[in-house]
Amino acid sequence: MGMITTVTLPVYNVSYESNNQTILGVMGLDVTTREMIDTIPKRQLGANGYGFAINPNGFVLFHPLMKGQMGYLTDPPSLDLLEVELDTAVKTVLRKEMINGVTNERVIDTLVWAPDMFHAGRRNLTYCHTHITNTDFSLSLVVPPENQHHLVISGFDASTGLTASIGENVSLLLAPFKYCDDFDTNFLTGIIVGEEATELHPGISDLHLKYGQALSSLDELLKAKAKCDKELVQNLLWDLEATSVVDSEWAAAYADEANEDVRSLFLATNGGLTRLYPDSAIGLHESEANNWAAHYYSRALAANDFVYSAPYREYQNESMDDDDDETLITIAKAISMDVPAGGIFKPAVVGTKVSPAFIESVVHSATYGSDDDVVSYLLDDAGFVIATTWTGNQSEAFVVGMFLGMLDPALMTRLIEADVYTRVEDYDYQALCKIQVQFGSAGSAPVYIPSISNLHLLVEKAIRAHMSVNLYAAVSGWLHSALADDVVGDELILTEEEEENCIKLLIQHHYGPHSSDAMGTFNCSTCERSFKSRQVAHSNLLFVVATAEDDDCRCDHTPISVQPRRVDGPDVCNAKPHYRRRPSDCYSMNPNEDDSDCGRGSSRFPSAQLMIISTILISIINKALVASQ
Repeated sequence: MGMITTVTLPVYNVSYESNNQTILGVMGLDVTTREMIDTIPKRQLGANGYGFAINPNGFVLFHPLMKGQMGYLTDPPSLDLLEVELDTAVKTVLRKEMINGVTNERVIDTLVWAPDMFHAGRRNLTYCHTHITNTDFSLSLVVPPENQHHLVISGFDASTGLTASIGENVSLLLAPFKYCDDFDTNFLTGIIVGEEATELHPGISDLHLKYGQALSSLDELLKAKAKCDKELVQNLLWDLEATSVVDSEWAAAYADEANEDVRSLFLATNGGLTRLYPDSAIGLHESEANNWAAHYYSRALAANDFVYSAPYREYQNESMDDDDDETLITIAKAISMDVPAGGIFKPAVVGTKVSPAFIESVVHSATYGSDDDVVSYLLDDAGFVIATTWTGNQSEAFVVGMFLGMLDPALMTRLIEADVYTRVEDYDYQALCKIQVQFGSAGSAPVYIPSISNLHLLVEKAIRAHMSVNLYAAVSGWLHSALADDVVGDELILTEEEEENCIKLLIQHHYGPHSSDAMGTFNCSTCERSFKSRQVAHSNLLFVVATAEDDDCRCDHTPISVQPRRVDGPDVCNAKPHYRRRPSDCYSMNPNEDDSDCGRGSSRFPSAQLMIISTILISIINKALVASQ
């Protein structure tokens, strides 16, 4: 069922002949947050738009950053709006207005976290909020600039989609949107073009057949007047036809042998369609079939330039020799359309996935002839490595996706001091932390008897390991060898890992006021290093060149990590209390109510016989207990 919100109302006796308003009970209604979320016009808000609701205490009923509804926590803590949204003065005013049921609209310049929670950027978002009739709740819709307008498409039926061709070596993915109640999106998800034509339809690949089946199924549902999101279906059919023109362009571009480091080309639309080339790269995109939830998609929509991104990784001291775990760089850009009435609309994102070698050659050529003297980095807008000439003891591909503070802490510190990057810290009040729980058996028993919660696992492993021996011996022998972390005297100490709710510190970086062009020096223990940085035009990249370290010039290498870590959180005792609204209305008093007894005290004395009998029974029980010992 998921998370629920309970709405309650006391029921009083207000009948005509009643002399008082005796409470008869409480009437309640459980409403799942999913039911409330489904009322949000998500398609019109776009991938970066969302809705949320709060109660009179400012606690969030639902919000896209609530991890309870994202599946992280089964019983999430009560979260204030300012613990989910960035706590700023204007957000405090917004929260108070929503609590008081005010209807308003404002544009707020706010910092927005990307889905990976490692990137952040400033955006102008429109907040529209109003009171929900007959409740104490308030609802707000958050609209990004690219969704101030949206397309309204009509005139398509599913059969027209059959005329849209699918190019050779092209694959299609379909997001798991609810187009129709009985429409199976698996028709188009993960289907690869077959090398041989089917026997039933010569010359038509398996994908083409599945594609036709999917659209025929959709057409039948629409004609049968099934429950469908007609606007979403129209958007999908338009996307299928409009994007078909790229197939031939991709085939021509991919035929160039110089592009062997290009792993895939793709185009993802607001209608949930992802078109990609070649079909052999479908494994790189299957996890991103829901393009609205993909990291690259939301970040590209939020930017006006090309967005480069690499999978995040922590620094490790072993090399990566597994070719199957190749790090790829995603380059994406939103397609923008000017709206005649003013503003823009972004119907799709186009992009490519490339190997690090595709970009490394550019970085090396930029510093050619001085590789021994300088080190260069190509960083994204949060300080993560896209390409570099620094290798240390590892290959260049190994450091792609790492935070610069883990590779060159002194340089990253200087970039922050020079306002090239701005460091932002926030708290995650919904985090999970792993803890080690110890449990043991005191006394002189040679064999530890496991708790019920561990019995199933213990017996299962013991049987697998010692199928042919006595179960008792198997359990005791395996227990002493595999489970025991420590034995103190005759006490066996065991540990198991559990998770608990905690607070973690989140750290992000974004471009500062001097990111476009900066230079300077910084001191190390035995030398002085210099740097120069400049933003790469029409991208989210920053090119940094710095004096390299050598045996005579070593800097402090205390790592600067952006990995969330457990903290105590803010000092809530000295924090300014948040505004809460008390109930403004009381239930009307019944004019027939008799309040003459209100405020009086009353006493009730126990029976003397009952006290005597209780004393005798207690005495008999005590004597019986002494005798049994």
